[in-house]
Amino acid sequence: MAIVRDIRSQKFSADAQESADLVEFMGKAGVGTAECAGMCGEHIDFQNKRITLYRHKTDTGYTIPLFPQLHGLLDNLRDRGSVLNGQPVFKVRDPKKALDAACKRLNLPHFSPRALRRCFITRAIEKGVDFKTIASWQGHRDGGVLIAKTYSHLRNEHSDNMAKKLV
Repeated sequence: MAIVRDIRSQKFSADAQESADLVEFMGKAGVGTAECAGMCGEHIDFQNKRITLYRHKTDTGYTIPLFPQLHGLLDNLRDRGSVLNGQPVFKVRDPKKALDAACKRLNLPHFSPRALRRCFITRAIEKGVDFKTIASWQGHRDGGVLIAKTYSHLRNEHSDNMAKKLV
């Protein structure tokens, strides 16, 4: 959240708020730049708590839950008029520049838009969400095989906590 706060605080950037909104959404929803670029207001179903995304890589659509951590951001976007049918939700298409600059200002290592997705997936695994469910949230149709292969590198802290369950 420090990165999002830093991006939002840039008074001389015309795109600061929009860039921060995109970075925050990507981190909290675990989706990529391409999915966000195609997301319009009608893709957010507040009543049924679902978001429909389009995965350009596979030319298919998929849905994710409106995760609890997204409610505040999406309510704020709706109140500001950013969630309108037929209109893109995010005006900024690529947050790379904003992320790079924030990381430099905060003395953090380089953090890419892809890293937002990886953090989301790692956190979901550490919270106990199964690979199949995470895969569906990523628009994958392999039942979680790719997620299991790619993200089986859990942090030591999580591994230590899982080891304690064997007592």
